[in-house]
Parts: sequence; structure tokens; C-alpha cells
Amino acid sequence: MAEPDPICGVWQLDQWVEFRDGDPYVLDASGRIFYHPDGHVSAILTRQTDGGDPLVIAYAGRWRREGDDVHHAVEHATVQRWVGTTLTRRVVEFDPTGDGRLLLRTPPETSRSGAEFFHDLIWVRAV
Repeated sequence: MAEPDPICGVWQLDQWVEFRDGDPYVLDASGRIFYHPDGHVSAILTRQTDGGDPLVIAYAGRWRREGDDVHHAVEHATVQRWVGTTLTRRVVEFDPTGDGRLLLRTPPETSRSGAEFFHDLIWVRAV
């Protein structure tokens, strides 16, 4: 039997940084992501907003790793447009033995206003 991918386990969000037009903005956020060895993934993230109530993002589905990319095939999500899609995250930094830090980066996007942005999600091993 093959060893499970070292990314498997429970991760706690340490920091969520949004880069907009190259400038970093640290967001007030928390969350957990679970990578199960059988290929299931679930994630929940909360982020404070200016309006008071936090933004809650949750999704679940299947995951696979290909080189430096982790693909999340979304089956259920609070963001309906994600259901049936695959979210790809680049593994920018991963130390499975040291501090257990995992940095995942979203692909770059362009906002309606024309600003380019991406997100770095920095996770630490929870268990």
C-alpha cells in the first residue's frame, strides 16, 4: 500500500493575504482544511468584512495533487458557482517535517474594476 501524500491531515489557517495590484493586504480570517488520504477535501474559512457579519466560505469534494498543484473538485459549496468546478491551488511552500507550514496560492484573477489579484493562504498543521 502506498504512503499517503504528506499534505494529508488537518490544517489551520494561519494567515490569509490578498495581493491586489502587487500590494499585500492581510485579511482578518480563520479556517480549517482537511485533506483525507482517500481523496476527500473539506474546507471552511471565515473572514471579517466591513459590514459586520463575517463572510463564510465552505466547500467539499475530492482532491488530487499533480506536482506543485493541488486540485479541489468541488461537489458542495457556499459559493454556488464553484460547484462542479475545480479550484487549483499552487503549493508555493511546504515543509511536512519542520514547522508543518503549507502555503497555497490562488491563480491570478482580474476584478471587475480591472485590478489584478491573487491570494496566499498560509496553513499550519493542526493535528
